[in-house]
Amino acid sequence: MKLVKVEKFFPNKQMITVGIGDYKIASNPKILATYALGSCVAIILYDRFKRIGALIHAMLPEPKISRPDNPMKYIRTSIPIVLSELIKKGASKHRLISALIGGANVLKYASSMNIGDRNVKAAREVLREKGIPIVAEDVGGTVSRSVFFDLEAATIFVTSPRRKVLFG
Repeated sequence: MKLVKVEKFFPNKQMITVGIGDYKIASNPKILATYALGSCVAIILYDRFKRIGALIHAMLPEPKISRPDNPMKYIRTSIPIVLSELIKKGASKHRLISALIGGANVLKYASSMNIGDRNVKAAREVLREKGIPIVAEDVGGTVSRSVFFDLEAATIFVTSPRRKVLFG
C-alpha cells in the first residue's frame, strides 16, 4: 500500500480548507475541502455557469436559541446565509445545485440520538424549501468521510477509511 498526498490528485489548484461550523466560497480553479465528517454534514452549493461554489461543514440541524453564537454550526441557519453570500458574488439561485455528504452514525452508543440522520433530514428540507436540487449524496452509514470539491471539474471526491467514491 502506498500513501499519496491529496495534492497529487489536484495539481496546480489551491486547496481551501473548511473547518467545523464554517463555510468557504470559491471559484474555479480551486478545491474546497473538509475533513472527518462524522455526524456532521457537508453541504455543497454550486453554480455551474459561473463556476462558483460553497462548502458548509454543519454540526447540528438547528440551534436551540434564536440567535446562536455561530449560525454556521447549524444547517437551518447556515444554508440561507451562504445562499445569500453566493448570490452577492454572482451566482444565480435558479442555477444552483447541491450535494450532501456525511451524516454518519460513527459513535454506535449514541445511535438513539440519530444526529447524523437528523442533519441529513434538515439539509434536505432546507434545500427543498429553497428550491435547490440535490444532485449527489453520500450520507449515512457508520464511517467518517472527507470531501474534496473541485470547482473547475464540478467533481466531488469523497474518502473514508474503507472506501473512495467519486461523483461527477
